[in-house]
Amino acid sequence: MHRRLRFIAILVIISLLAWGANLALAAEPKRGGTLRIAYGNKISHFDFHTAPGYELIMVAMNVGCGLVNVTPDGDFVGDAAESWDVSPDGKSYTFKLRDNVYFHDDTQVTAEAVKFSIDRLMDPATKSGMRRFYEPVDRVEVIDPSTVRVHMKRPYAFFLHMIAGYRTGLVLYSPEATEKYGLDDRKKGKPGAVVGCGPFKFVEWVPNDHFVMDRWEKYHQEGMPYVDRVLIRVIKDPVTQMAAFKAGEIDFIASFSPEHVATLKAQNPDAQILTGPESTPMTAMMKVTNPAPGEKKLSQKRVPHPLFGDVRVRKAVGCYGTDREAIVKIAFKGGATPWVGMISPGAIDSVDVNAMCPYDPEKAKALLQEAGYGPDNPLTFQLTTNTEKSVFNIIGTVIKEQMAKIGVQVNLHLVDKVTWMATVLRDGEWDMSIEDLAALLTIDGNT
Repeated sequence: MHRRLRFIAILVIISLLAWGANLALAAEPKRGGTLRIAYGNKISHFDFHTAPGYELIMVAMNVGCGLVNVTPDGDFVGDAAESWDVSPDGKSYTFKLRDNVYFHDDTQVTAEAVKFSIDRLMDPATKSGMRRFYEPVDRVEVIDPSTVRVHMKRPYAFFLHMIAGYRTGLVLYSPEATEKYGLDDRKKGKPGAVVGCGPFKFVEWVPNDHFVMDRWEKYHQEGMPYVDRVLIRVIKDPVTQMAAFKAGEIDFIASFSPEHVATLKAQNPDAQILTGPESTPMTAMMKVTNPAPGEKKLSQKRVPHPLFGDVRVRKAVGCYGTDREAIVKIAFKGGATPWVGMISPGAIDSVDVNAMCPYDPEKAKALLQEAGYGPDNPLTFQLTTNTEKSVFNIIGTVIKEQMAKIGVQVNLHLVDKVTWMATVLRDGEWDMSIEDLAALLTIDGNT
């Protein structure tokens, strides 16, 4: 579906994380204890290869392991693989596995387990959202118990990035545990069914409430991890998150809303607000096609969207009618970069094309008039977003006000995250939507 959506108005945000002062950036990490984290949204389910949402990804990166990892500087480092070679023609990758990597069911990570995991991701019946990225893969060959070779249909420069990225690229599964327990067992978090080879092992999941994972004593990186337990609590309301933080009930708030930073600092002067490089665009998207009459959702046979299928309307709304500077100032308190495009500033292949879409309400009005809209026939569309982050609603409200200035009526539709995924990610009825790009890249295989 991502190939059939046009991304127009994009803001690249700075990720905000709130830490308790007693845990903040210690010079020497201390061993032991429980790290208590607040999530703003629930985990969908626990089949790592199919679960939508980045909430599960953050768990999969700790319960699961893969062949390789990527550092913040973009370098590839071994995970279950200690080394790898690429053939001169770029059509095969040979991985040599470490001999001390074990799944949490005490079975060893072998070449057969790697083949099992990749084959499962590539199987259409699995319905993994990552399957599309495996299209260039031809087959996986077991050379010996500790050596596995991935054969490509053609050279694929993105392969290492893909299997390392977010761990949705490749989370290794224990063949024994996967065959012993069914898919429903994994999705429901049944004890023994969710088995990885990462630094933490699955302990308990109470849907919509909390998740617990404990230190895996046999983790292959000696001395890691430092903490004994991680407790993730689902606290959707930012005000409730701050209250729990102030009361000492949680140590860390993941993905903190920028509009609450000043309040949090006033309540907790010693709190550490951490920012990172701009990496995840916050997007306002316009749907440009619908399934052709008589076709099912997500069909490849498309027709123009009744509103945004017209390029003049897209330019009026997403280009000249949107004041990105104002959105950054109001919604992000200045802590973001106005941007047009999907690739963050400073990233590889990023191109600054902001000059192509200056804020020009009069030009927007002229384009709308050319497309047949005006005072007697105003353009009206629905802007759908979700309750995961309060900033989504703020952005939507600002856009609604900006559209009113060019004679466009916007109906703001606020839904829960699950409803949003079922509508926007599954080709439902929507016109414009607001989310961060990570949510669009972590969808399940049904989208």
